[in-house]
Amino acid sequence: MLTFTDEQQRQIQVEPDVFIIAGYTGRDRAMVQKHIDELAHEGIPAPPEVPMWYEMPVDILTQAKSIKVPTKETCGEVEPILIGVGSDLYLGLGSDHTARDVERESISKSKSICPKPVGANVVRIGTPDAAFDAIALESTIDGEAYQRGSFAQIIPLATLLAGLRERKGNANFVLFCGTVPLLTHGFRFGKTFAARISGGPLAHPLTLAYSVE
Repeated sequence: MLTFTDEQQRQIQVEPDVFIIAGYTGRDRAMVQKHIDELAHEGIPAPPEVPMWYEMPVDILTQAKSIKVPTKETCGEVEPILIGVGSDLYLGLGSDHTARDVERESISKSKSICPKPVGANVVRIGTPDAAFDAIALESTIDGEAYQRGSFAQIIPLATLLAGLRERKGNANFVLFCGTVPLLTHGFRFGKTFAARISGGPLAHPLTLAYSVE
């Protein structure tokens, strides 16, 4: 069970039926292909479709302030998340914490063996529209800038939402919607991860922070 607080300080309890991570969701398809080629050079196979829909165990979602990971080479990624509860839709913030040294074996496994932190605060929304493109995303690892971008770099959230509902109908869900490029030349492994989305139609930023053991 996950518990969120919305912008009106109401408590929302969510027991999702489905947890999906959407991968390769960059809006610039040429950049996505470049990323796929870079991963192939590192021994990570190309995905069978773009975007990818990785269905994950619901019980790896967490709101803990500290997570335990199975390998030393893990790191988070800032992601907008959509949360569906009945007819209500919320925007939140999550981290697709991933075991990078396992990606060569299996991208799905590299994701599923790590907890997936989600922030405590959400905003109730209607169907996401073009105004959401102005929302900024950023993350840090051990206090150093790691990612920075905007929703305009990700496939429109409404498109991802439609894809999920086509696959899963009206199930209660958590959907991780993708991330933005790194500011570094490679993955960084650290002890703390922090993320934030802000601007656009958001009256207040949504934040997330956790430590890694």
